Amino acid sequence: MVGPRHRAEGKPSEDSWLGARGAFGTLVVVSDGMGSRREARRGAQMACRAVLAAVRSWHKAGARDLDELLVRIEPVWFSLIAPSTARDCAATCLFALAHAYGQLHVAAIGDGLALLRTRLGLEWIVGPRSGGFANETAALGHSASWTSRSFPSASGDVVVLATDGVADDLLPERIDGFVQWLMDDFAGMAPSQRWRALQRELKDWPTPRHTDDKTLVVLAQREAVLA
Repeated sequence: MVGPRHRAEGKPSEDSWLGARGAFGTLVVVSDGMGSRREARRGAQMACRAVLAAVRSWHKAGARDLDELLVRIEPVWFSLIAPSTARDCAATCLFALAHAYGQLHVAAIGDGLALLRTRLGLEWIVGPRSGGFANETAALGHSASWTSRSFPSASGDVVVLATDGVADDLLPERIDGFVQWLMDDFAGMAPSQRWRALQRELKDWPTPRHTDDKTLVVLAQREAVLA
């Protein structure tokens, strides 16, 4: 959702997201263009496209190591933003890949929220706020390092990715309840109904005087159903 500040200014959201499925598995990406940059929106859009392109080429090459995927992303992003500069297009990037080979990879550059909830509890990749978010200046184009984790893929696992317009307003001690609310109230909806319902929640965000754009993505591994 476009945040109140950008709505008031008549500007589009500087967040972007992407979801894709293919031979590689299932991928979701979230990016937040740095608001002080002239082409923040373009930077975020190209970040999502860069991750998808890198995942496809990495999978075709054998998908041997997550680091081999991560080093592919920024060069692709540079090529996609050309002739614009990295300074003008700097953007955060968070993604989750449920890979076809059975691993769940979650990685991030910059701030926001990236977590995995398993049957055993929460696994943090970026956040929570009490532990300090990733450096707010970390972004594609800044030669920043990725924060990443890999897990065996399991039914019932839930990955949540969010830009800082959502993440900054979540209390760490209530995030598990937030994830459960998302699953209880929205997971069973038809996609079009879920989209509209989540839009309403993000537009009517309860934090007083919130201003930022808000993007929230959930990747849920379906529970096995016994006949």
